[in-house]
Amino acid sequence: MIGLVTATAAGRRMADRLAAAWPGRTTVHSGPIASQVRAAWADGGALVCFLATGAVVRLVAPLLGDKHTDPGVVCVDEAGRHAVALLGGHAGGANALATEVAAVLCAQPVVTTATDATGYPPLDMFGADLGFRLADRAPVARVTAAVLDGAAVRLDMDPAWPVPALPGRGPAGGGLSATDAPSPAGGSPVGGPPARDGSAVRLTVSDRLDASGDLVYRPPSLVVGVGASRCAPASEIASLIRDALAEAALSIESVRELSTVDVKAAEPGIVTAAGDHGSPPHTSPAAYLAAVEVPNPS
Repeated sequence: MIGLVTATAAGRRMADRLAAAWPGRTTVHSGPIASQVRAAWADGGALVCFLATGAVVRLVAPLLGDKHTDPGVVCVDEAGRHAVALLGGHAGGANALATEVAAVLCAQPVVTTATDATGYPPLDMFGADLGFRLADRAPVARVTAAVLDGAAVRLDMDPAWPVPALPGRGPAGGGLSATDAPSPAGGSPVGGPPARDGSAVRLTVSDRLDASGDLVYRPPSLVVGVGASRCAPASEIASLIRDALAEAALSIESVRELSTVDVKAAEPGIVTAAGDHGSPPHTSPAAYLAAVEVPNPS
């Protein structure tokens, strides 16, 4: 839900335009401004504040946590000329929201995030639409700075994923596409010239625990088959999954779903363990599974 915070009649009119354009997506708050901001923040969604950026900065400052959990905040000026992505540009979705707000109000979106401003894909959100997860966010700022400074980019992937183009100044000017993405064995630098120290940054998309790179992304590439006795506890199932993945040198962050026989679809332990990975268990009929050759049948 997007919280709309207003202080003037002009702001309320613009808020009403957004609410009419996005039915079911917005809540128009009222009352003292500070109370509106706190209520919208507590709702957990993004905020569009029809206020000066300085005022919004002072209002949200006591509420800030970190860049990965704070909501996106967009500011719109009194005349409705600009929609400024103030906070949570990537993780909070403020950059995209500023563009949406601007389209409705016929305003100019203002995005100051370095990667967006220069047309580069944000590395902290690279492949997010495909379900990629960063194994470690700590190097993002350093790697992004290197790319912005002109470092070449090397992309290594296990299978091919339809990732967005990376920074590039080749003949086509488009970086690396899904169809020409190199494998770990054949990875090569793409993009601009190497940085001044001659280095290139390496982005790796892999479910292998031994994968290395400046940034390692975990794709949703694994399905774990699970069988269990009746009433087997979810904690035991989860422990067995962790052990099996560790033995195979695979990352648990790449588990997309759990799969089991259809008669176990409602088994509480399996349902709970599957929910921990974000979805109900995938099920198949026993006759179908019986026809599949496996190295270690139960």
